[in-house]
Amino acid sequence: QGLLAFVVEVATRFSNFAILVQHTSQELPDEGEQRPGQDEVPGELLRLLEVTLTSSLKIAGALLQARQTEHARLKLVDWQQFLAISNESLGQVRQVQETCKVKLRMGDSHAGTDVQAGLRAIMYNQTKSIIEEFHQKCLLQTKTVLEQERWVQTDVPVQYKHILVRMLGQQAQQPVQTEGDTSAGSLDDQSPQGTTERYLHVEGAHFLVVPAVLTLLQLLGDYVKLCQDFGELAAEVVQRMCMLLRLFNQRAQRLVLNGQAVQHQVLEKITAANLALSSQCCGLIAQVLPLLQTHLTEVTQASYAGSGAQAAARVAMVSALLGDLSKIATEFTEHRTALFGKLSDLLQKCYTAHSKKWLGGEPHAELTSDLELWQGDGAALAAQRGELELGAHTSLEGLVKDITIMYRVLLKNLNFDSVRKIFARAFEDMAKKFEQRLGQEISAPTPPYEDCVGRSLGDRLLLDLAFLQRELEKLTGISTPLQRLLCDLVQHLQNKMPVEDSLKKLHPRVLE
Repeated sequence: QGLLAFVVEVATRFSNFAILVQHTSQELPDEGEQRPGQDEVPGELLRLLEVTLTSSLKIAGALLQARQTEHARLKLVDWQQFLAISNESLGQVRQVQETCKVKLRMGDSHAGTDVQAGLRAIMYNQTKSIIEEFHQKCLLQTKTVLEQERWVQTDVPVQYKHILVRMLGQQAQQPVQTEGDTSAGSLDDQSPQGTTERYLHVEGAHFLVVPAVLTLLQLLGDYVKLCQDFGELAAEVVQRMCMLLRLFNQRAQRLVLNGQAVQHQVLEKITAANLALSSQCCGLIAQVLPLLQTHLTEVTQASYAGSGAQAAARVAMVSALLGDLSKIATEFTEHRTALFGKLSDLLQKCYTAHSKKWLGGEPHAELTSDLELWQGDGAALAAQRGELELGAHTSLEGLVKDITIMYRVLLKNLNFDSVRKIFARAFEDMAKKFEQRLGQEISAPTPPYEDCVGRSLGDRLLLDLAFLQRELEKLTGISTPLQRLLCDLVQHLQNKMPVEDSLKKLHPRVLE
């Protein structure tokens, strides 16, 4: 600061000297003819001023380069204060040059040189180094929190809601004040320190979070502030922010989806809850990034509004880099889809394990109900009253239990729509496997299977489906995919069970 103040003083004193010399040369007695070189005096004085300033600013540049290592370790706020002081002093130097040029009546005839270019280049490069140092710390922090993450839901401290609002350039919603209510005030007033919420809300969507994704949001907020504070380096900041986001997505995918958290002994196993919460985090970031892209585009355009062709080119470059945020949002969405697929696979594995006993592995238990029940409307009436003996295969109780547990776990961590998607895919795969198994040989020993209504293998499988419907229809969130599954299974039974085999065929009365 002292050195730049000296440069300003030198510029001011030399400018005053140049103006005095020019004034003196103009007041010399006119001897009838122009003195040689008289018209060149103003230009020479300006060039001499530029040489003097260049030499003085080189000293300042040498000082900055000598302290480059120390500067790299500065906090961003300290470096920002340094830049503000430096830019103010350099602005004063430029003002002195312009004033001198006007008083020497040079107009546009003297293009001159940019005496500040060298020093500004040093400041630019050191700012870039400081941003890179910040970026490396963010990468290390992200890696650390992910390696320690147990993928268990955490409540959201209210300050993270404020971070998200600032990061996206949104206005904090004010509480609605009803008649007679004197408690409504600002958001800060209504949210005392330590207040938490279960969800983080973005554009009407609600997301559960884990600590690692809260850290990521905090870091993204810091990058956004860098874009605002160091506008000239917005492209560098955005580029590094994209690197951070991709690192988070790739590391999280390896840890949860690929199971490395178990290999690293952070988790004993990857549970459905872990997968669901990871998908929530992916959904949150995918929802945030388009909004962040829009906000940063507005910030960049506002920073360079009316600043000429060079500024327009810089805005175009930053906008192109911001376009990468859309691609990254797609990558997070694809990750979320893969996690949903993994959850569907878990359901399918449960079905596969139980179906080995159900379809040919172990026969059904013998029924004790009277065969005459199937004559007339007796079975239909008993079914309506819930008194019909279904005699479901023992393995189906385990399947119902596994599906119910998965449903409750997912519904605790995901919304209805996501749960339906997961079960719809799983049920579709189950129906295909069911059809494939019916196309293979299934034994029908006697007993328990008989050549009569309600006792054949096909009839017993139909009763099994009735059991599944009765037990699973309580899970109202998946009623639509469940009905589609049962319809598919019935259709496969009709198509695959041989009508000529009396021990396996379906009887229309049971089907009805």
